[in-house]
Amino acid sequence: MKLLIWGISGTMGKNIEALGEKDEFWTEIQGVDSKTDIDKLVEDFDVIIDFSHPSSLNKLLEFALKTRTPVVIATTGFDEEQQAEINRAAEEIPLLQASNTSIGMNLLFSLVKQSAKALGEGVDIEIVESHHRRKKDAPSGSAKSLVQSVEQGLNEKRKIVYGREGESPRETGEIGVHAIRGGDIKGVHHVHFIDDMEQITLSHEAMDRKVFASGALKAGKFLINQPPGKYGMEDVLNLTEG
Repeated sequence: MKLLIWGISGTMGKNIEALGEKDEFWTEIQGVDSKTDIDKLVEDFDVIIDFSHPSSLNKLLEFALKTRTPVVIATTGFDEEQQAEINRAAEEIPLLQASNTSIGMNLLFSLVKQSAKALGEGVDIEIVESHHRRKKDAPSGSAKSLVQSVEQGLNEKRKIVYGREGESPRETGEIGVHAIRGGDIKGVHHVHFIDDMEQITLSHEAMDRKVFASGALKAGKFLINQPPGKYGMEDVLNLTEG
């Protein structure tokens, strides 16, 4: 199968290329970056994996729709208008969007959803995420997905508080979200469920960025044979309900 890596010059792009070259499933691997003339791409690809930047979205979707190529979008930080474009594209091609392609992290999303459902509305919930000093967006896309997992488990939207300052007593039902930036942290996420008698903490730590590349390649393999539609890592891992 032929793989196109969108954002190949970045750290994740290089990791995907390195792992992909060791996998006989991929017969050809090419890549593009911000300097590539997209119009000169003449190959037909079986799937695109995107680890680039939100500013590249228009070109990515234009190319994917024109060539009817399935695309895995692992870039985060899109605004509402860009997200709407992604959703529209998924009506025409197979499209998998993931805030985090780590297998373990997606298991955490599922466990958080189950825990929120079991513990109910009375528990206090705090989410803390840590990443390297160079990460531009905060909170992380994965932290936002953890919030969504909580809300799905509770079957309701919650007020989100980003950090705390001054007099800020916790309000009933809010979700606290906190971001740490420093060093070369690959990605650490903690979800705390706290009541007056006990605390449950669910955590995931990425030890090597290759874990994201491995998951992205797994997602790419899954997406190749799918019909047009919007998919997530829960579909790759068969974590969908019912």
